[in-house]
Formats: sequence, C-alpha cells, structure tokens
Amino acid sequence: MCFVIAIASCTQKANLPNGILTEDEMIDVITDIQLLEAAQSEVNMPLETQSAMRDTNYLMVFNKYSTTAVKFDSSMRVYTKHPNLMGAILENVSTRISDYN
Repeated sequence: MCFVIAIASCTQKANLPNGILTEDEMIDVITDIQLLEAAQSEVNMPLETQSAMRDTNYLMVFNKYSTTAVKFDSSMRVYTKHPNLMGAILENVSTRISDYN
C-alpha cells in the first residue's frame, strides 16, 4: 500500500509548477503557523489586537523560511489541487504538533 502511495505522490510531484514551496517547507510553515495561532488563542485581547498579532506572526514565519504570503498562498492553491500531497503534508503537521505535547 505504501508503495502505491509513493508512486502516486511521485507522479503528482512531476506535475507541480516551479516556484512553489516544497512539501517540507509547507510542513514547516504550516506547523509554525498552527503553533502560533494556538498560542495566540490562549491570550485574551481585543479583536483588532488579535488581527494585528496574527499578521505579525505570519510575517515572522514567512521571514523565518525566506518566503512570502504570495508564495505561500500560491503553494496552498497548488497543493489543495493534489489531495494526496496535501493530506500527507497535513498528516506531518499533525504529527509534529502532537510531538510538542
């Protein structure tokens, strides 16, 4: 079964456009965003402050991984068109977050 998934993943990777984040980069970025959003949700503050803080958090994550919101959004659009790849990315994100507990 794993072999079939690996073959399907390789086939889909060949169809991905250049200039998007790699699967590993997507896992890193999404993991950090999820962790920051979870931490932020624990702090009681006005909505305007939460929004500004969220924007700052995203900017920090994008800078950490030398990417931009535009590149991240483009990458998300591409990966969501490939459910097997997106599922694998989100599964890895979930595993990483669980490892923090």
